[in-house]
Amino acid sequence: MKDYTHEEIYTIVGKKDKTASITFKYNSDSSKRFGQFVTVVFLYTQKEREELDQLVKKSPFSKHGNLKVKYLAGNLSKKQIQELELEGINSSDISTIDYFVHDPKNTFHSKDKRTVKSLNIPIRTSSKGGDYDWIYGFQKKLVTDGIGLTPMGRCFYLAMKFYFEPDNLSEEEVQEIYPNGDLIMKEEVEWELFKIKYQREELSQEEKKKCALMFKKKQEESKIILNKYLNESGSSLKKLIANNIEQAAELLIKVEHFKDIKLNVMGSFPIYLDVERYLHVYMRHVEEMQVNKHFEHKDNFQWNEKDVTFVMQEVINQINDEVQEFFKLNPGKRYSRYGEQSIYFQGDYYTVHIEPTGRISTFHKNRKNS
Repeated sequence: MKDYTHEEIYTIVGKKDKTASITFKYNSDSSKRFGQFVTVVFLYTQKEREELDQLVKKSPFSKHGNLKVKYLAGNLSKKQIQELELEGINSSDISTIDYFVHDPKNTFHSKDKRTVKSLNIPIRTSSKGGDYDWIYGFQKKLVTDGIGLTPMGRCFYLAMKFYFEPDNLSEEEVQEIYPNGDLIMKEEVEWELFKIKYQREELSQEEKKKCALMFKKKQEESKIILNKYLNESGSSLKKLIANNIEQAAELLIKVEHFKDIKLNVMGSFPIYLDVERYLHVYMRHVEEMQVNKHFEHKDNFQWNEKDVTFVMQEVINQINDEVQEFFKLNPGKRYSRYGEQSIYFQGDYYTVHIEPTGRISTFHKNRKNS
């Protein structure tokens, strides 16, 4: 009975991420550890994939040894599944590999932009801020369940609780709302409170005046933040207005209306982009948001701007359990995945660095050699 090589496995199922039903040789080490059959997808680092792209051009195929796999179906224990992903199976233990002839679309070797198939469902909103009732109930459930909120999300929650249940604020929440121990509310919380009261048509004349001043201040802060990242691109807000006023206006609007982007769903540690990291990532790696060729040496996301957040969420949710455990055991340390530990998603490998607060520090698609 022949032994499968790494090159052969890569050619028939690995290169295009095909689902493979594997039968092990009788009495082989893999059959003893995992049973006679497993259904898997083969896992490769970017370096391994690029090396195999070169090896399959040579003959005869000769590479043997362990290959890591992701277990898809069956009754294996958590320990056995981890062994498959961390240690893998010996290619010489494989008796047969069955797979569908239909090719899944693996885009590792494609330079085209990818698209996300989405279904737009229209949502009716209630008049006079009526939706805040159920939004507060939902946010309250998240907090009760220990789900972490982003900094802006936390301020929004505190503003809603101050509005709906001021008598139920905990001592900790009161300290967050009034951080200086006086009756001056934290500006970010007050801004969210004003937005709620504006929607519900409850702002007093004094509050309207203060709200207008805060809005003007936020506009100026937005210009400063945007200008900072335009400077890093070798431009400035003044230059961009002169050369491309439409793009300048579009970027400024994005910054003025920006809300923290939460990338994970579950866990006490939120993983998110604030406006600064959003500009850092998008203005370097998203083609539609680049103002010149200053970052042309960097690899762009092969996704449209509107889909990049979805891609980041998918990548982060692959590692969310690992990130939660890391921050629990290593408070104050940065979490990183790069190089051979980069995260694979739909044909690309991604480098990710996350600050101890959960804020994204770095997120980009790795450069390919092929």
